[in-house]
Amino acid sequence: MRCIVWKNKTALLVVFCLLLCCCGCGQNKKETIHFFSMDTIMDITAYGDSGEALQLARDTIESLDAALNAADPQSAVSVLKDGDVLPKIISEPLETAQAIAAQTNGALDLTLYPLSDAWGFFTKEYRVPSAKEIRSLLQSRGSFTVRDGVYACTAGTKLDLGSVAKGYAADCAVQTLRENGVNSAILALGGNVQTLGTKPDGSDWVVSVADPLQPDETVCNLRVGETAVVTSGSYQRNFTQDGKTYHHILSPQTGMPAESGLLSVTVLCENGAMADGLSTALFVLGAEGIKELYERHVFSFDALVITEDRSVYITDGLTDRVEMTDETYTQPKPLK
Repeated sequence: MRCIVWKNKTALLVVFCLLLCCCGCGQNKKETIHFFSMDTIMDITAYGDSGEALQLARDTIESLDAALNAADPQSAVSVLKDGDVLPKIISEPLETAQAIAAQTNGALDLTLYPLSDAWGFFTKEYRVPSAKEIRSLLQSRGSFTVRDGVYACTAGTKLDLGSVAKGYAADCAVQTLRENGVNSAILALGGNVQTLGTKPDGSDWVVSVADPLQPDETVCNLRVGETAVVTSGSYQRNFTQDGKTYHHILSPQTGMPAESGLLSVTVLCENGAMADGLSTALFVLGAEGIKELYERHVFSFDALVITEDRSVYITDGLTDRVEMTDETYTQPKPLK
């Protein structure tokens, strides 16, 4: 299977999966479901007798959407208050985000909902807030911690788990598939790809990375085994005002769209929530920050980085796993 994933310039994420031929039946039997959840189109393809498992995986994702949707005032994450004992489906992604924030000097910040809302990234009523409004929202956004499953927050804290929610949903959906007898599957959750096992013939999956300047095209293909593959980029959700384009990945330091010199970052690691959160944090950090984090070996991940000058950089684990498809970008260079 080759899974080509990209996000267009609206909030809707468009996913195409091109299935290569599989012969025979039994473990090579293929079934795909398509549905809409977490504000995006999702595809799950599994091999073997997987009909019930696929529906259960969908149910898992939809239940998480209901719980983690910050834009829904009745969702579990929206009604959190100081001192709450958290259910696993909230404590796990929050603890992952907390760990990333601690190791990236706050480059991932789940308390930016008021700022993102002011920019219009939830309502799609886009605007550029004034400098005074941004300063005020930065000062009043609150903070949180999770310790031993208990939520602690300051007054006014409003969480947005969008940077880890789809990755966590992919983790849970893969677990559901595995528990129901599926050993080979690929999930495309609106730009988040997660694989279970290998292809039925034992070969690698092929995941294509979108061209951030022409999202309907691709920059390269990645050969991967069982892993999460998540891309964050300035092209995924943005708007233009007075001739300037503003994207949705905000810097927690400035409250403005991050200006890190990057077009996109693709992260590969075992854990979907970790890959999701890291992709956002690494985009904010920029190439030097990514290199520094990678060399500290705090988290186990690999990354493919595309800079504004069309250069492509990769970490050590992606050597010999990248096939370029667009000659206007450089051949992959080590991130050094």
